[in-house]
Amino acid sequence: MASTSKTAISILSEIYNRRTIASPLPPIGLTSNTVPWELVRAAGFQPFLLSPRRTETPLADRYMEDVFPARIKNIFDLLLSPEAEALKAVVIPRTSEQEHKLYLYLREVMRQGLERPPLPILYNLLHARSPEAQSYGLERTRALKKQIEELAGRGVEPEAVRAAIEEGNAARHAIRALLDLREGSSPKLSGTEALQLIGAWYFMDRTEYATLAHEALLEIEARLPLTGPRILIKGASQDNSDFTAAVEAHGAIVVAEDDWWGSRAAGDDIDLTQEPLEAIFEKYYSDAPSPRVFPAPIADEWFRRKASEVDGVIFSLPPDDDVRGWDYPRLRDFLDERAIPHAMLRSACPEQIAEFLEILAHG
Repeated sequence: MASTSKTAISILSEIYNRRTIASPLPPIGLTSNTVPWELVRAAGFQPFLLSPRRTETPLADRYMEDVFPARIKNIFDLLLSPEAEALKAVVIPRTSEQEHKLYLYLREVMRQGLERPPLPILYNLLHARSPEAQSYGLERTRALKKQIEELAGRGVEPEAVRAAIEEGNAARHAIRALLDLREGSSPKLSGTEALQLIGAWYFMDRTEYATLAHEALLEIEARLPLTGPRILIKGASQDNSDFTAAVEAHGAIVVAEDDWWGSRAAGDDIDLTQEPLEAIFEKYYSDAPSPRVFPAPIADEWFRRKASEVDGVIFSLPPDDDVRGWDYPRLRDFLDERAIPHAMLRSACPEQIAEFLEILAHG
């Protein structure tokens, strides 16, 4: 896609906000970042993250209890709707309890003959840090490759896997370059815009993404630096830019989020010197943020480093959160010990945001 009259920034932002399942290749849905994108791509499919923004979920409401978070209900509703008919399958990782339940609910409505969603495939990757979990995860990655090959009707050759790895790594390089322009003492990219420019890579061809992202970099590099208190967001996944925009509306700059939608999206490249399948597994096992990483020091390492580089931290813990709130007391104590200002918000309340930023302004 050429940028023509539209800028690269506007094209990427439009793709991020539209999130349309559209591709010349047969699409396969993914429900999070901990599904190996490269295996799906190497088999000739277009991996597409499922992240609809629905105001109503009548199909999901028919089967799911109210305790499910909005993101999971939105995905379930999409998969039962005509919009999902184009999908060859949906791959769901077991790196959060809610996604595992999503898989089970899909299997149950199929078992009872109530609905006909795309074929659900469970990628049972455990993020516990142990030799047993690592060995099991590699085994399940091999099994996932076989399932995708069955869908494709052919084997996936190592050369195709390497090409997909190279494509993904080029996109990661572009994301890291964008991150360089929002971090440090003189950011040129707001958090609201960064989430859109980075998050677009989940909904498009990654070769095309890398091209557009590098064009966007040239536009951003010509800007003057932004001013304002630099904020790190931690907590619920920022699968849209609303919360960040609410914070930045008060003059702050969100320079990072401990989240796979923003600062944690790319991570390191996949190592091309390793056997391709093992390298892919190691990437998604060791370098993809997940709510189920143990022990705690490994899960907290990135947060502790970033929190020491910003002016303040905001925890976003909405009422439907049942995972990240368990980490809050431990992380709060870490910030208190280092006198790093922080606030915990249940919603993007303008008054609470303004109050916290006023405290930062006065030291």
